[in-house]
Amino acid sequence: MIAELKLISLADQSSFESFAPEHPADFGVELRLSIGPVGEDAADSFSLTVCSPDWLRRECASQGFVWRWDLLVVEEFNRVEIVQVLQRMVSRCVGATWDMVVAQLTRRMQWEFDTYA
Repeated sequence: MIAELKLISLADQSSFESFAPEHPADFGVELRLSIGPVGEDAADSFSLTVCSPDWLRRECASQGFVWRWDLLVVEEFNRVEIVQVLQRMVSRCVGATWDMVVAQLTRRMQWEFDTYA
């Protein structure tokens, strides 16, 4: 089973395609990714933050540290490159079952079912 990135939106469900930060070299945005098995309509929701080094520095300065595993840091906002990086990472998650694929995906992003008991 191979994972496929099916849709990217902002955390508030608005369009990622229309998102443009005021300062491309200083931004942070939470994304929702719909990811499911290749060839199937089914998908689960995952989230991660894409940010620039300047945004990360500011976050660190305000708290004294940043402790996150669900970050993708890019030099500046470039939608095409961000999508390519995400597609490449997702397509490398392969397993015999969907649970095995999810185990790989959750090393880099939050899964909608992470907090379910």
